[in-house]
Amino acid sequence: MFRILQSQNELLKCRDQLRARGLDFTDRRRLRIWALAYSLRYRHSMPVPDVRKSWDVLHALAAIERSGIGPADPVLDMGCYNSEVLYVLHALGYCALHGCDLNPLCRRLPFWHRVHYRVADLTRTPYPDRSFAAITCLSVIEHGVSLESLVREVTRLLRPGGIFVLTTDYDASDRHVVSRGLEPFGLDWKIYSPAEIGRVLAEFRAAGFSLLDPEAVSWTHVERPITWNGHSYTFALAVLRAPGP
Repeated sequence: MFRILQSQNELLKCRDQLRARGLDFTDRRRLRIWALAYSLRYRHSMPVPDVRKSWDVLHALAAIERSGIGPADPVLDMGCYNSEVLYVLHALGYCALHGCDLNPLCRRLPFWHRVHYRVADLTRTPYPDRSFAAITCLSVIEHGVSLESLVREVTRLLRPGGIFVLTTDYDASDRHVVSRGLEPFGLDWKIYSPAEIGRVLAEFRAAGFSLLDPEAVSWTHVERPITWNGHSYTFALAVLRAPGP
C-alpha cells in the first residue's frame, strides 16, 4: 500500500473518522489526567497530539486492523513522542504496546502504566529479534534517520509476515529543499521527493519486503495541506509486509 495525502479536506475527514469512533486524542479532555501527572513530573506541559497527523494515524490503524493483527499481538511505535497511534490502539484494547524515542520524556506519556515506553535510538533498539507483529514509524525518518540502519532494524524486529507502517514528509516536486540551517528538535529535516521515496521502497524490497495491497504507485498530489517551519508539503505513506516464514 502506498498513498499520498491529497488535500486539507482529506485530512479533516480522517480526523472526523477517528472522532466518530471515539479515538480523538487531540481533545485535551481525553488526556487531562495524564497531562497533570506529566506536568508534575517534568514541570512543563505535555504536548497534545498534532491534528495534522490525523491521516497518518487513521491509515496506520486501518493497516493494522486489515492485516488481522489483534489486541494481543505486540506493536511497536518508533519515534513515539507525541504520537497518537499508541493511544488509539490502547483505547481499542490492544494490550502489548511498546514505544521508543530518543526523547527521555517519552517515559511518562499517556497510559505509561500499560504502554511500555523506552528511551532508544530506533535504529538500535534493545528489543529481541522478531518481537513485533507490527511496527509504526509516523513522520520520523525525515529527521536524519539512516535508511540502511532503519531497514536492518525493522527486518530484525518484525515477525515473519508482520507489517511496517511508514509515513514521512513529501512533495512531488524534486526542487523542494528545506532551508539551510533549519533543524527542528535539533535534528536534520528533509522533505522527500519521488526519487527519494522510491529509494526507500527499493531498500525495503531488497530486504524481502513487499507493499501491502500492491498497486500502481502514484506520486502526485492535489494540494500541499501541511505547513510547518515555513514550508508547505504533504505526507506519503507506505505499508510494507515482512518476508514470510
